Amino acid sequence: MLTLYEELQLLSIHEDKGTFIGSSLDLLKPGLVGAILAELALTGKITIGNNHRIQLVDGTPTEDPFLDGALTILKESDKERKFSYWINNLIPKPEKLRAQITASLIQKGILTQEDNRLLWVIPSPFHPEIKASTKYSVITHLRSIVLAQEEPQPREIAFLGLVFACGLLDLVFLRDERKLASQRINELVVTEAMQDPILETIQEIDSAIASEVEED
Repeated sequence: MLTLYEELQLLSIHEDKGTFIGSSLDLLKPGLVGAILAELALTGKITIGNNHRIQLVDGTPTEDPFLDGALTILKESDKERKFSYWINNLIPKPEKLRAQITASLIQKGILTQEDNRLLWVIPSPFHPEIKASTKYSVITHLRSIVLAQEEPQPREIAFLGLVFACGLLDLVFLRDERKLASQRINELVVTEAMQDPILETIQEIDSAIASEVEED
């Protein structure tokens, strides 16, 4: 299974050129950190505490190097801090994080690398029945949830919220679909956050990402 941060990075890789889409790079900086925090929320490691601060619930390792690195930093913090603080400070070198995630995607057989180009493995090892890249499968699934209103799982709602918060809807939806997609995703996140504490935490993460994206 792919993680939220791996899926988010996949969207930012050009399907034909094999390079990162330039307009997505600045948006990925808070997005990838938010995706790591969202994974920690989904696995029950963190929750939303008082005054919009991250509360560490379980600091035991996950065997995921990205999540465990984040857990170590959160455990060593001298106090609970707001989500916006961690979006800016959890991973100080986004270029290094992006390179590490790329290496993970190559290890999982999603991509190969040739010189400075990233090439898609087709068919995707996760969907060998479809002669297409993993990025194609991710986008198709997201579109089915939003446009065909397929029933989403919490992880899928979390991912859609991240894409929306980062301002990366244009990597998934056509121009004339984006207004509807924005409304549908917002409704999903808000409605589910009222019923699910995990998605309430992820909604807080999304708000912190969106604030950072707007400032940039």
